[in-house]
Amino acid sequence: MMRKSIFLILIIIISIISFSDNIYDEFSEYSKLQQFKVTIKMKFEVDATPTSIFLDLYVDNYKYYYFEIHEPEILSGIGYYYDYHKDKFYTELNGKPADSYDNIKQNLKVFINFIKVLSVSYTPEKFIIKKIETDNYNIYYFYPKTKNLLRLMRVDYTQLKIYMKKIYNTYYAEKMEFYNSNNKKKVEVYFNFSPMNTDFIKEKLLSFSVE
Repeated sequence: MMRKSIFLILIIIISIISFSDNIYDEFSEYSKLQQFKVTIKMKFEVDATPTSIFLDLYVDNYKYYYFEIHEPEILSGIGYYYDYHKDKFYTELNGKPADSYDNIKQNLKVFINFIKVLSVSYTPEKFIIKKIETDNYNIYYFYPKTKNLLRLMRVDYTQLKIYMKKIYNTYYAEKMEFYNSNNKKKVEVYFNFSPMNTDFIKEKLLSFSVE
């Protein structure tokens, strides 16, 4: 159960990396932090019982990751470290290494490929991107160019909204919303970015590798 839950969290992290890389060209005008903390809350409303995942993710140059999970409670109280390039994942309990996992990307290859296909699909070639500007937000609404035809054929499709919040003349991603065609199923992903020195991650990973 614990191993499956850890892999679920890794899927989320790798999904964020893959998705952000694939749509970065569309949002190249926005700054891309190298060291930061991001609080992430995901709400899934796809069945009768809504569920949520709540975590703090620390990033160092998109190479080293550390995260603390608050929900689900079964995964809280443990430190999680991931070296993206070495593809090495560690858990820490009470300040000491607990477990380590290799070849994470290979084990999650099916899921990663699915996410890459999903993220590439949100491009101007396949989707219409509507930009809505307000005083504090730029909202991007993605919907398929064949939306009317798909609706006529009663084919379900995905819609996406990305909310970019303006903070001191710089825009940061604050929320992503995924909907199905009738808006009855929804996944919301909330972000709260904070610039932060995250050198501690690589230092901790180095200490793991020499133990």
